[in-house]
Amino acid sequence: MYVNGAAVTTTWADARFSLTDLIFDCVQKALVDADIRAADLDAVVLGAHDLVDGRGLTSMVTSPAAAAYLKDETRLGDDGASAFILGDARVRSGSVGTCLVAAWGRASEGPVDRVSNALFDPFTTRPLGMTEIGVSGLRATQAIAAYPSYRDERQRAASARHEPPSDPARVPSPAWPLRAGELPVWADIVAAVVVSSTSSPVEVRGMGMSTEPFDIGDRDLLELPALRQASAQALRAAELSIEDIQVLELDGLTLFDDALAVEAVGAAGRGDGMRALASGRGVNTSGGSSAGYCAPAMGLVRIESAYRRLIGEGAEVALATGSSVVASQNQAAVVLSHNRTPRRRR
Repeated sequence: MYVNGAAVTTTWADARFSLTDLIFDCVQKALVDADIRAADLDAVVLGAHDLVDGRGLTSMVTSPAAAAYLKDETRLGDDGASAFILGDARVRSGSVGTCLVAAWGRASEGPVDRVSNALFDPFTTRPLGMTEIGVSGLRATQAIAAYPSYRDERQRAASARHEPPSDPARVPSPAWPLRAGELPVWADIVAAVVVSSTSSPVEVRGMGMSTEPFDIGDRDLLELPALRQASAQALRAAELSIEDIQVLELDGLTLFDDALAVEAVGAAGRGDGMRALASGRGVNTSGGSSAGYCAPAMGLVRIESAYRRLIGEGAEVALATGSSVVASQNQAAVVLSHNRTPRRRR
C-alpha cells in the first residue's frame, strides 16, 4: 500500500473558519497533493472525538466536509494513526482501492483540561482532577527519579523545541515537575492522508497496535509497553530493525513523553531518551507537540510529517506513532519507506 498525498492545517481560534471549513480546506489540499478528486475515493476513515468536538455523533456534521458524503465512511473515536491503520487495512483487504483518512481536533473550542478530565474513570480518578498533563507530570517525576540524565539534559532538550506562543491560552498550566518549555501548545489541527493500491513514492511497509490497562495505577509509566509492542510489530511486519529507521516522528504530549517514547521504540537505551533529544538526532524535527497539539489528530500529523521528510529529505525509512485515550493507553505505529520505482498513475 502507498501514501499518495497528505496535508496538515494548523491554526488557532481563527474566527473566519468553522470546524467544517478547516476540515474541508485540509482534505482538499490532501486530494490535490494526491492528484485525485473526491469522486475518486472509495472510502473515508475519520478519527474524531465527540467530546473534543463538542458535537454528539460528530461525523454526522463533519463527514461531508471530509469528502464522505454518500461514501463508505467509518469513524473512530480514537487517534488518527489508528484511523490510518484501519484505512490501510480497508485497501489491503481489496474492498476499496483508494481511501482518505482524516483526523482533527479544535482545542480553541473548549476547555482542554476539563475535556481531558472527563475521559478518566468517574469514580476513582476524575474526582482527583486528573488530566493528560497530570499523567505526564507523574511520568516526568518517575523519570527524573530513575534517570539522572533526564534532570541534567532537560533544559538542553527543551531548547530545541519551538518557543511557546505569547497567547497564554495556548499553553496549559504545568503539572509539577513539568516546565512551560516542556509542554504542548494547544492548536486547531486537521490532518488528511490518501492511501491506495496505486504506487507512489512512499510505501506503507508495516503497522502495529497495542494497548495498556485503563487504570493509571496499573500502567508502567516509564516503559510505555504498548508503544514498545506496537513499534516492534510494525518493524517486524516491515522486516526491518530500529537501526534501519532514519526518521522518527513520535507522538508525545510533553518533552518527557517524547524522551520516553524514543526509548520505547528502541532508538535509545533506558535512561538515554532525553539525551537523545538534546543531541538533536532528528526526532520530531518539526517541533512535535510544541508546534501545535490537539487530540485525536496527532498520530496522523506524525504520519504526514514522516511522509514529508521522506519526500523532502531523501531519507529511506520512517517510523511514526500515535497515542490515544486515556493518557496514551492505546498506541499505533506505522513504518513508511521510500519507493524507488513508482508506477505512473493511470
